[in-house]
Amino acid sequence: MAGAVRHDEITSLTRVLEEFRKLDPDLPIQYALSFLTLAENEGISMRELAERLGIAQSSASRNVAALSKWHSFGKPGLDLVQAEEDPRERRRKIISLTPKGHALIATLRDLMNREARRAKSA
Repeated sequence: MAGAVRHDEITSLTRVLEEFRKLDPDLPIQYALSFLTLAENEGISMRELAERLGIAQSSASRNVAALSKWHSFGKPGLDLVQAEEDPRERRRKIISLTPKGHALIATLRDLMNREARRAKSA
C-alpha cells in the first residue's frame, strides 16, 4: 500500500531520537538537526549551516553554542561540536565534530545498521 507507515522505519527514527534524548531530555529538534547537518558537512561555516537549515545566522550560532562545550552564560553545553576561527578569514567560524560528536555519529550509525538488518530478516 502506497504511503503506508512501516513499523521498522518508525522504530529506527524513534531510536535515533532516543539517543538525542539521552544527551538532554529537553533537547530541541533544531539542535538535533543542526548536529546531523554538521556531521554530514563537517567543516562548514556558521553562515553555511544557517543557509542549509533555512534559519537565521543568529539561530545557527545559538544552536552551535548549545552543541559546543560551553553554552551561553557559562552553562555547560553538549560538547558535540567545536567552532574555530578560520585562519584565512578571522570573522568566519568553521564547525567540526568533537570526539564526543564522532562517537554519537558512530552510535547512530550502528543503531541504523542494526535496524536495517532486523528489517531485512523480518
